[in-house]
Amino acid sequence: MKKKTVWIISTIVILLLVVAGGGYYFVKTHSESVQTTQEKDTTTKKVKKISIKKKVVPKKKDISIVAIGDSLTEGIGDSKSVGGGYVTRLKKEVGSKYKVKATSANFGVSGNTSSQIIDRISFDQKIHKALPDADIITVTVGGNDFMHLLKKKGMDLTGKDIATEQQAFDQRLGVLLADIRHYNASAPIYLIGIYNPFSIYLSNVKDAQTAFVNWGKGSAQVASSVNDTYYVDINNLYQTNYADKKAQKTGINPYLSNDDHFHPNAKGYDMMTAKVFDEIQNTKKEWLYK
Repeated sequence: MKKKTVWIISTIVILLLVVAGGGYYFVKTHSESVQTTQEKDTTTKKVKKISIKKKVVPKKKDISIVAIGDSLTEGIGDSKSVGGGYVTRLKKEVGSKYKVKATSANFGVSGNTSSQIIDRISFDQKIHKALPDADIITVTVGGNDFMHLLKKKGMDLTGKDIATEQQAFDQRLGVLLADIRHYNASAPIYLIGIYNPFSIYLSNVKDAQTAFVNWGKGSAQVASSVNDTYYVDINNLYQTNYADKKAQKTGINPYLSNDDHFHPNAKGYDMMTAKVFDEIQNTKKEWLYK
C-alpha cells in the first residue's frame, strides 16, 4: 500500500513538473513573439518617418535683359561716366544681386512714339532675334505721345485733351504688348509708366496732375490684361519735397537733365532703376529659375 502511495505521489510530481515546464515554455515563447512583433512595428514606424527631399529648381546662370522703348530706354540725359540710363544700371543690379551673368540688349530710340515702337517690333530683325531669348523684358513708352499732344495744343492744353489722348494711347499700348508676347510668351514684361516732368511748367493747366494719374491707371490696366506683365509706376518719382523746394528757388528739377528739363539725369536714372529693380525682385520666380 505504501509503495502504491509513493508511486501515485511521484506520478503527480512528475506531471506538475511537465505542466510547469510547458507553461514556462509557452510564456517565454509568447513573450519573445510579442517582443519580435513590437520590434517589427518599431522598424516599420521608423521607415514611415523617412521624408522625401523636395526637388530643387536650379537657378539660371545667364540672364538676358531686352529693353524696348523710347529715349528713357536709350538713356538720354544720363551722365557720360555711366551712360545707358536704367538699362545699364539694371543689368549690374541683377548680376550683382543674384550672382549671374547678366547681359542687356538696348532697343531704345529717342523720340519714338508708341506707333513707331510698334513698327520697329514688327520689322526690326535684331529685335526678333533678341526677344525669344529674353528672361526679362522692359518697356518705356508714352512720353513722346504726350509731347506730340503738348506741341499740338501748347498752353491751351487741358486735362480733357490729355484724357482723350490717353484712351487712344491705351489701344496702341495693347497692340505693342501683344506684339512682344508674339515673340516671347513667357518672360515677364515690366512696363515703366510715364512721369510728369511738367509740374513746374504746366502748373496753370487745369487738372493736369489728375490726368497724369489717370494715364498711369490706364496703362496699368492694359498691362494687367497681358499675362506676366507688371506696371512700374514712376509718376511721382521726381516730385519729392526736396525737388519742389529746389524748383521754387532755381526753377529746375534736381532729378532731371539740365539740357532739356525732361529726361532724368544720373540721379534720376538711379531712382528709376531702383523702382524697376524692386518689381523685378518681387517676381524673381518668373525669370531667375529654369
